[in-house]
Amino acid sequence: MLTLCAGYAVGRRQSVRSGKPGSSEFGNDAAILKTVVEHAHEGLVVQDIYGRIEWSNPAYTRITGFTADEIRGRRPQEFILPPDKQLSPDELENFKFDLDKFSSGFKELIQNRRKNGELFWNQLTFARIETETEDDTRMIILCQDVTREVERFAELEETRKRLKFQAEHDELTGLVTRAKITEFLQEHLSDGRADGRHIGLLLLDLDHFKDINDSHGHSAGDAVLRHVAGVLKTVVGNLGLAARIGGDEFMVAFFKPVERAQLESLASGLFDELVKPVLVEHQRLKIGASAGLVLAECSKVGLEEFVNCGDIALYAAKKSGRGRFSWYTEALGAAYRHRRMNMARLDHDLENGNLTLLMQPQFDLHARRITGYEVSAHWLHPSEGLVDPRTLLSNQDDVKRIAQVEKYALVQGLSEMGRLLEASGTPLRLTVDLTAASLNDPEFIALLVRLCEETGFPMTDLTIELDPAIVDFEACTSLKITLENLKAIGCRIALDKFGSLQSGLGQLIESGADLLKISPSLVTDLETSIDKRHLVEAIINLAGKFDYQVVALGVERPEQEKILRQLGCGHIQGALISQWISPREAEIHVREFVFDKR
Repeated sequence: MLTLCAGYAVGRRQSVRSGKPGSSEFGNDAAILKTVVEHAHEGLVVQDIYGRIEWSNPAYTRITGFTADEIRGRRPQEFILPPDKQLSPDELENFKFDLDKFSSGFKELIQNRRKNGELFWNQLTFARIETETEDDTRMIILCQDVTREVERFAELEETRKRLKFQAEHDELTGLVTRAKITEFLQEHLSDGRADGRHIGLLLLDLDHFKDINDSHGHSAGDAVLRHVAGVLKTVVGNLGLAARIGGDEFMVAFFKPVERAQLESLASGLFDELVKPVLVEHQRLKIGASAGLVLAECSKVGLEEFVNCGDIALYAAKKSGRGRFSWYTEALGAAYRHRRMNMARLDHDLENGNLTLLMQPQFDLHARRITGYEVSAHWLHPSEGLVDPRTLLSNQDDVKRIAQVEKYALVQGLSEMGRLLEASGTPLRLTVDLTAASLNDPEFIALLVRLCEETGFPMTDLTIELDPAIVDFEACTSLKITLENLKAIGCRIALDKFGSLQSGLGQLIESGADLLKISPSLVTDLETSIDKRHLVEAIINLAGKFDYQVVALGVERPEQEKILRQLGCGHIQGALISQWISPREAEIHVREFVFDKR
């Protein structure tokens, strides 16, 4: 179109100079050319080098609203620019096309104003008609109303930005996502390697957040997460970037120049805010949190290693009691690597059943015979020998492993009882110590019934032992239901280590226990401590009122047995009868053991 317009403009000038209408380099087609140009959809304007309009086609009038007569001899800047882009009189008067800039093919997108005041986007394309002198140069401008296209592009760009924001930000809290902060960390680690810059990291995990969801509902949990996000934004400010990287897990990257004292101060301020109760649906909820801190030189750490150090520090904070933050240290890293290696070995042995079953007999002081066995799964630790692997595991983080250990003890214990029953010639009970890791499994009851049916062991002779230190009867409704179901199928419930600091009288009612196992800590000094003797006597008397059986644990000396028998204790368990032994040793022991000869 610009080529046609240029041809038309040249022909028009030659026609004027020669006085011969229709004469042009297009020959006799000049009339056709004129028709095409004047009926084009795009606006066309011919201006001299000073910007004055010499000619415009009807399309330009249709686009701008200005007729050819209204604009001839004027510069477009006088009438088509929006108010905020108006030129001064001096700028208009001195305007002249810069031929170095406005060469043929040059394009410019500009916002213009129609005669009626409506704004529109005008795509200008310039063509220059070369002449002998600069003053004779003419500029031809192709004008296209691209308002719809610009608006559509703006909508698409807005949509793109919105989708990008949604992809990079957590919908609930407004914090960035794991992917975004990972990208952010990678960039700053790379940028900081050249100048030895340090970067800080804080990994935060809410303590017992599941309890809030279970007790108050997920809407309360969401409100707590939004509150934590708000605290993070306030404390961090412009010193870093905060992200929600999981359900109740958060990460903060500190990229401004940061020192250990500053990072620790920020963490302290964060915890000071988080310990304040949160008002949610007219209830004041307390939030607990644990955090791991890392400060590293960018040139000496990679992304994966950096985040892993934060995880290690966070794990240390949880293990040391929660509600605090811990710094990553090389010692922590070494301990973590050592634990990870041991856990890998344990997982391999759990997968292949490479555990060892140990048994300890329970002795009836009145019948003077062994009446049952407690079983426990042990693992050959690389450096510590046979240990109960649950002592190495976390009740929160290693639930699956703990359940596997306890399942092994249950399965193997039931399997070995047949041999012991045959060796003793009398009925024997089996006691298995279980935690919430097993009892909270919805399939546990069905598993237990199936195992007893397969081995032929009566469920009425099976005792499930609970450690009050690691079983929260008040917080876990599902645990109460499981205990009720265990009672319904005939199993007995025992409270282990009763009388220790973790046990309480309320647990007698919550657990529906059938027997109490007196804590070894009370039996140890029974011969010399009057207070412990009185406490043991009180427990035995209390058990009698509720018709509970009593087993005293950790009995090692005949003097302890004598006192317990005088106080009315029915059963004992400990080294006086036998240490923990293998099933084969138990077969021999149950046949040969005679208490009166000791």
